[in-house]
Amino acid sequence: MWRLNVRRMYLNNVFDVGKFFVNRRFNIQHGELLLLQLVKKDDPRHLGRIRGIMESDGVVEDEHDESVELYGRKWKYAILASRSIRLQPRDWFDLDDIIGINARKYYTQVEAMRLEHDDALAVERRLARYLKHIKQ
Repeated sequence: MWRLNVRRMYLNNVFDVGKFFVNRRFNIQHGELLLLQLVKKDDPRHLGRIRGIMESDGVVEDEHDESVELYGRKWKYAILASRSIRLQPRDWFDLDDIIGINARKYYTQVEAMRLEHDDALAVERRLARYLKHIKQ
């Protein structure tokens, strides 16, 4: 499981297009779960930064400048999603809610970050009712 930092202004496109653009080629494997986490400044009311889940379908180069077409800026790679799910507002959460103080290690400016195994299991338990739609 990975945490992806996303700006609020890009979030709907990430769901609609099924792609998340990054500048570094992360070792994200097909089928891995990706948590869409708003950057801190985009959640000033602390409503919960985790807003959705995607299932990875791989990482490819943005050879045709699709990121420029969508966002007006260039990223090197696209993380593809085979499925994505928007969380209902009542289910938005922060990693602190699940993992506690250890969640701080995931609050960095890095675009994508892999969650440690035990932390990922705790998040999966929280998202169980959503994950049954992904893991069919």
